[in-house]
Amino acid sequence: MKLLWGICGSFCNHPKILDYLYKEAQKNEWDLQFVISENCASCDTRFGTKEYLIKTLEDISHKKVFSSIVQAETVGPYSDFEAMVIAPCTASCLSHLACGNYDHSVSLCAKAMLRNEKPIVLAIASNDILSLSSCNLFTLLQHKNIYVVPFYQDDPIKKPNSCISDFDLILPALQNALKGKQLQPLFANRNQTL
Repeated sequence: MKLLWGICGSFCNHPKILDYLYKEAQKNEWDLQFVISENCASCDTRFGTKEYLIKTLEDISHKKVFSSIVQAETVGPYSDFEAMVIAPCTASCLSHLACGNYDHSVSLCAKAMLRNEKPIVLAIASNDILSLSSCNLFTLLQHKNIYVVPFYQDDPIKKPNSCISDFDLILPALQNALKGKQLQPLFANRNQTL
C-alpha cells in the first residue's frame, strides 16, 4: 500500500509511534511517505531531537521526509497515495482540518487527499479533546473520507479532558477506512489497551 503518514507535535507520543511504525511498516510492506508538521521539524524536546525523528522516519521509509508546505503541495496533483494516516494527530491539526485552514504541511497534505477522494485516518492525542477541541473532532467525524482511530481517556483523574487513540488499532481503522467504514466502537476500552 502506498501510504502518506502525517506526524504532528504530540511529542510525548513520538516514541510510541516510531515503535509502531518499525513493527507495522515491515510486516505490512507499506510504501511510506512521511510528512511532519513544522513544529516537529524545528523543535527539540525532552522526548527527542528533530534530527532523530527525521532520521528515524527516513530509515523506515527510505525517502526524504516532507517538512514544508512547498513539499506538501506536490501531494495533490502528483501523488497516487491510497490513504493518509495522521498519527499522532493533535488538537491543533484537528482545528486546521475542521476549519479548512491548510497553512501547514500536514493539513495541506490532508487537503490534497480529500481533493483526490482518498481516506484519512486520524489517531488523536490531545489533552483537551473532551473540552474546547471536541467540536473540531465531531465536525470532522461528519465528513466523507475522514475516519478516527478509536480512543480513550488516558488519565481521567489528572487530565479529565485528555484522550489518546489506541495506536494498536491504527491498522484495523485503516483497513475499515479503505472500505468506507468507521471502525467501531469509537470509544476504545481502556482496560484492553493498557
